[in-house]
Amino acid sequence: MMTNRYPTLRELAQAYFHQDYDLEADTPLEVVALFRRAVGPEKAGELRDEIASLLFTVADDGDVAQVWLEQAGAFYDPRLDGVTPREWLRQVAAELGAG
Repeated sequence: MMTNRYPTLRELAQAYFHQDYDLEADTPLEVVALFRRAVGPEKAGELRDEIASLLFTVADDGDVAQVWLEQAGAFYDPRLDGVTPREWLRQVAAELGAG
């Protein structure tokens, strides 16, 4: 399901939120900004669309976490920072729209 449906989310998770993501920037949202600058506005827009689709179709926060952590393969768990997975992806989408 995930691999074909959210390929750009998987790219963000695996290429930017790898085991050492915290060495790339001071905050997780700064890592997202690195992604945005690297891929440009078109691909950032694709990811915003994927996030909107995910948040619309997946109601349970535990399932959102499962998509982000297990299916996409991210090493960053926003719950450790007191942020729900749903709110984290909303923050990602907002950051992708910045700049």
